[in-house]
Amino acid sequence: MPNRKRIMLVEDTASHRKLYSSWLRIGGYDPHVLADERTVHQMAEEVRPAAIIVDIRLPNVSGLDVIEGLKTDERTRAIPVMALTVLDSATDRHACLAAGADVFVTKPDRIATFLDRIADLVA
Repeated sequence: MPNRKRIMLVEDTASHRKLYSSWLRIGGYDPHVLADERTVHQMAEEVRPAAIIVDIRLPNVSGLDVIEGLKTDERTRAIPVMALTVLDSATDRHACLAAGADVFVTKPDRIATFLDRIADLVA
């Protein structure tokens, strides 16, 4: 899959990992899935994804903190980040964008909309 852009997906819920990684494959991407957000920084440096999708409600580290950490580290700051969450208020959107997310997407999303947002993110 050398021509496929690698997208890192950070998601703790198994059913969501399966759903979004299958959508990414359908869209022609190479998903690299992480169930444990504590390894994001190390894996982002190793994998060098075209973009990172971060669930906001994670069990060990807040997705907001994950995004902020990625965006404040010079080695990962240029990687576009999508915040993916069930949270849907203007406050949630603002918090995600303030943490450094490039795109805010509310679950559940439709596959076409999701893939359009990924395409914009990696363009």
